[in-house]
Amino acid sequence: MTSNRLRLIFALTAGVVSLALNFGLGAAIGAHDRSACADEPDAQAAKESEALPPNYLRPGADPWVIEFRGKYYWSQSNNATREIRLWESDSLDEPGKVRPIWQAPPRGPYSRELWAPEIHFIDGKFYVFFAADNGRNERHLTYVLVSENDDPYSEYRLEGPLYTGDDIEGKTQNRWAIDCTFFEWKGRRYVIWSGWEDDKDVQYLYIAEFATNPPRTISARVKICDNADYLWERVEERLGTRGLNEGPEILTTPNGRVFLSYSCGASWLPTYKIGLLELVGDDPTSPESWKKYPTPFFQSDQFQFGVGHGSFIKDRDGETRYVYHAKTDRAAGWNRKVFWRYVDFDEKGFPSVRYAAAPRH
Repeated sequence: MTSNRLRLIFALTAGVVSLALNFGLGAAIGAHDRSACADEPDAQAAKESEALPPNYLRPGADPWVIEFRGKYYWSQSNNATREIRLWESDSLDEPGKVRPIWQAPPRGPYSRELWAPEIHFIDGKFYVFFAADNGRNERHLTYVLVSENDDPYSEYRLEGPLYTGDDIEGKTQNRWAIDCTFFEWKGRRYVIWSGWEDDKDVQYLYIAEFATNPPRTISARVKICDNADYLWERVEERLGTRGLNEGPEILTTPNGRVFLSYSCGASWLPTYKIGLLELVGDDPTSPESWKKYPTPFFQSDQFQFGVGHGSFIKDRDGETRYVYHAKTDRAAGWNRKVFWRYVDFDEKGFPSVRYAAAPRH
């Protein structure tokens, strides 16, 4: 990959076009009927990838990447294989070789629809948060894999599901939960996820304190914000359609500001996009501690559609990258691929996606 090629491609995408497309397909396609999504490359996908821009990485969705001891470890949703997989690489420009770390059982409550695995290094071990169900989306809950030691390819034991309902003492009526992420703030640990308030398919962002050994939530869940403060958060960007917030990810800026990106709208439409919250108070479990910004952080342009659910990581040049998924056509569905962009910060530490490729020195 050369810097000249990168500059050429990104020059074409310099003007971001705000899409206001209403396909009228929301009722026909379920919000999370993702089991039909092809998360593994086939021959046709491999052929198509040859014409994609150099910020393309691979087919897939819900990418997550961390650095550990000089290596990068990648994960993503794997519906077709029903495995949790890790890619190991020396570079952020190539996911590298893949190896499975856990295989779902043939049947049972966590045997199907393994979504959005995230690997975190906590207390000398790896913790992998992921959502799974028995083949029925309304049964989705969050589970945790814990490694035997500090080798990301060691044996893992399954823990969970995490309790993500409202009865933290009695643990009754556990609630639907996907896209769980972990973060630490002022000596305390938290998990943030996308969940249903009751048994209706309406997704909000929730937070609770978290403890290890065993992995568990230790405080009642708190809804961070409404999911339809703005029309662009709704599945069809208009009144009368539901709000939808998912894919929460923490971004800590060089000067210490803490942001929470989230995916919103309809993942199956090109209007899927990224919103932004900021932690402005001392208690992350208080909704008053979060400020929602009125415009999207990142959205479709004329070449990529339905951008969503990614992760932030600093590369070896000190640049922050956003690794995310998007589609390359406007068709409804989940034919997604993984891409990356640089993230810049202004003099006050506010982030923005950079539509240029060369690292800034």
